[in-house]
Amino acid sequence: MELFVSFSEFMHFFKRNRVKFLLVVLIFGVVCGLLPLKLLHFSYSANTTVTFSCEMPETAKTDYRQQYASVLNVRVNTAIAQAESHDLIEKTADKLGIDKSEISKISADQQKGAPVIKLTVQTIDGNKAAEISDTAAQILSDEIVRQFPSPKLTASITDKALPLKSGSKKLSMAKAGILGLILGFIVYICYGMIRVLTDHSVRNGRFTEESLKIKLLGEIPHEKRGQRRPDAFRKMRAVTLHQTGGSEKCFTVTSTSRNDGGAETAAGFASSLAQAGKKVLLVDADLHEPKLASAFGVLPAKTLNESLEGVCTAEEAAVKVPSHPGLSLISGKTVNGEENPADLIARGFQKFEADVEACYDAIVVYVPSQEDYPDAESLAACSPAIIFAVRYGVTSYRSLQDALRNLSEAGGRTAGFVLTDA
Repeated sequence: MELFVSFSEFMHFFKRNRVKFLLVVLIFGVVCGLLPLKLLHFSYSANTTVTFSCEMPETAKTDYRQQYASVLNVRVNTAIAQAESHDLIEKTADKLGIDKSEISKISADQQKGAPVIKLTVQTIDGNKAAEISDTAAQILSDEIVRQFPSPKLTASITDKALPLKSGSKKLSMAKAGILGLILGFIVYICYGMIRVLTDHSVRNGRFTEESLKIKLLGEIPHEKRGQRRPDAFRKMRAVTLHQTGGSEKCFTVTSTSRNDGGAETAAGFASSLAQAGKKVLLVDADLHEPKLASAFGVLPAKTLNESLEGVCTAEEAAVKVPSHPGLSLISGKTVNGEENPADLIARGFQKFEADVEACYDAIVVYVPSQEDYPDAESLAACSPAIIFAVRYGVTSYRSLQDALRNLSEAGGRTAGFVLTDA
């Protein structure tokens, strides 16, 4: 696991996963944008003020006058209690000809000890909120006046409710959608940071070079279009030739696992050597699933298997690649029967290599992944320069360390590693 994580690693992760990133953000936006259709229920409030007063008889005694405030307060408290009853909701709905479910609640509060109450209506219909509030206040006022005929009570609406407009669900959906996009962005950013920080794979080529004491020969970009990828192989060619001092002619390309890009690295490296004016032989020593012949669009008449068995010479098995001047290919074929490909390679490859060294300026041999098959160990003793293909974000440090150790114990000499799909 890398102990150092640079800002560029985070940016590289999001760049490589930009399609997933956009999909996650869009999904959050769409889901949150649709939630108001299912969950959003608008609630509107309207307030109407009712003032109460009692007429005092001119012949009223002094004691009665002193009780006036208490008498009026009883009327106000009664009005407050009746305002919160379910009966007022039903009467208001009947008078307006609406369903009573449209009125969520009616309540009332006395204003600072004065004979004034503020009646509050909560409803789901913003357009009718003011009308419902004023109607409920009028019904309540009439009932209180009837209940207390003496002394004569007066209840009047002093402040009518202000008209409201119903909220727009489209506007709410748009706001929820924007918030969803922001939430999706934050969630994926956090997910990406956690992924990078907890990643046990090779991501930083220079860090791996320093920690494992193995030369970084190049970084092959993920994008296959344009000139970045061919130029990356040209840089790999220059670094590799410098690393080996230009004295080595045979290069073995392998990988730690099946999907690390070993075959593509061998093909790209061999092509770059041919572009530099060298006569190059590319050998597909994968006797399990050979793929380089189909990749270059050639059909060899003879195979590596026949050359290793002595049925034909290496020159007879080699076929020129028309699209790459200077490049020839010898391809293996899938071994059938009881014989193990590793045994065939161990038995005949040293002689095969000696035969072709005099005919070519460089030989690039692709061997299947060291993790899957023992072929690389069988070839290690006659491999003066082994190149490991390490896939960005996939190959783990542990598997790379194990592969290096295994080939070293088998007599192989490692020239360096290439970070693929970077």
